[in-house]
Amino acid sequence: MKPAFGKLFLFFFLGIALFSCKKDANVADMGYNYFPTDVGKYVIYDVDSTFYDGFYSPVKAVNFKFQLKEKIESIFNDNQGRPTLRLERYVKYYDSIVPYSAQPWTLRDVWMANRNTTNAERVEENVRIVRLIFPVRKNKTWNANAQNTYDERDFNYEYCDFSETIGSINFTQVLQTLYNDGGTILTSREYRTEKYARDVGLIFREEIVVESQPKAGATSTELQAFFAKSIMQRITSGYKYTMTVHSYGTE
Repeated sequence: MKPAFGKLFLFFFLGIALFSCKKDANVADMGYNYFPTDVGKYVIYDVDSTFYDGFYSPVKAVNFKFQLKEKIESIFNDNQGRPTLRLERYVKYYDSIVPYSAQPWTLRDVWMANRNTTNAERVEENVRIVRLIFPVRKNKTWNANAQNTYDERDFNYEYCDFSETIGSINFTQVLQTLYNDGGTILTSREYRTEKYARDVGLIFREEIVVESQPKAGATSTELQAFFAKSIMQRITSGYKYTMTVHSYGTE
């Protein structure tokens, strides 16, 4: 009887251990690797941006194309003692004659980022933005401007761990964040989205922030014709741009 009891006890113990491991594995997957912190990691993006200058009539649309390389150059402790990523950002500007491959990288600016147990933040142009929250779960919502003085801007996770091709690269686990004002405001439009891949980080960003104001003194007929068009067909100021992953690695 004792050997049988011993086997029964062993099976019971193993069952508890396996259950605990599965439970711990689920709890441990917070999605932190959607926002890597490894020194030397980099991502190169193809960037396409358009700025709308309302000082011209008709409005002048100026397009810029360039490549952007963002690299985790080092980690340091900030003035609050938090481990902080130093993000060095390099550019190559589009030239119809000289291809990107023949151009050297030029340091454009330095940003910072922090990742803790609850969120991932980036300091972009001296503005701290909450880019992700943890754990990563579909439909979770957060205020991206919680750490700055701008108006509240609520992002949510549209999906997580989807297989998706971005640019020409297939990623097996991708998430999407989204802020969308719905396009219901007649005089402005704001749409912001990002996609991240596990162990790579940001792989896609799109922003549309534009205004559409009728000319001063417009007649009722002119106003009717103005608002009959889609806002994207009557932009008077603002910008839109996309960043799409070109390649990534570690150096």
